[in-house]
Parts: sequence; structure tokens; C-alpha cells
Amino acid sequence: TDLANTLADAAAALRDAGAKNALLLADLFHMNIEEDSFSQAIKTIGKYLGAFHLGETNRKMPGTGRIPWLEIKEALDEIDYDGPLVMEPFLMKGGTVGADIGIWREMIEEPNLDLLAKEAATFVRKTLV
Repeated sequence: TDLANTLADAAAALRDAGAKNALLLADLFHMNIEEDSFSQAIKTIGKYLGAFHLGETNRKMPGTGRIPWLEIKEALDEIDYDGPLVMEPFLMKGGTVGADIGIWREMIEEPNLDLLAKEAATFVRKTLV
């Protein structure tokens, strides 16, 4: 948004507004674009982290790319995060969502969505929980 590009900017906006009932949603895809360090970004917002969207740098399922999951796990543990971990992959072009976020190709040819979801959930439980 034009309000905040980094998690530190967003946390500062909450502090400056005196917001007592607002939390932040961290999104790994966007963190990959805007943040210098996943770990530092997570540690900076600490208690303001309310939800965490998981995905790879190319929007695929967690565990299929190059996100540094151990670094993220260590940062989440350091801030004692126990909130929601939500997978947010985008694999297929078309439809409203595909058009809105600009998915112009099939990310995985003929994906078995049930199997991919199961494998990603297993990865997340093993790696982050």
C-alpha cells in the first residue's frame, strides 16, 4: 500500500496511531519483495504480528522453493508467535483471483491440488510448528 511497504513501517503506523486492537498480517511473498531480512522484519514487529501468510517467492506451495524456512522459524520462535499460519499459494491462471493478481500461466501443469495441499501442510507442520 502507500501507507506501509515494510513490516517496520506498518508497526510504526500502528504505534503512531495508538492502535491497541490492531495486528499485522505478514505475507512472505511481499516480504520477499520489500524486506531486507525475513528474520529482522519478524523480530521488529514482534507483538504486532497477528497472522502469517505462507508461500514461496513465486507464489507456489510452501516447501517447494527457496524461502529460508529455518530463518523464519527461528524468528517466529524468538517472538513467541503462536498465531495463524495460512498458506496462500496461487497456482492457476484465470478466474477473478488469477486475473486480479496477474497469474498469466499455469504455475504447475495439471496440479493435483489435494496432494499439493497435503504435502505443503506436512511441510509446514514439520518446519514451522
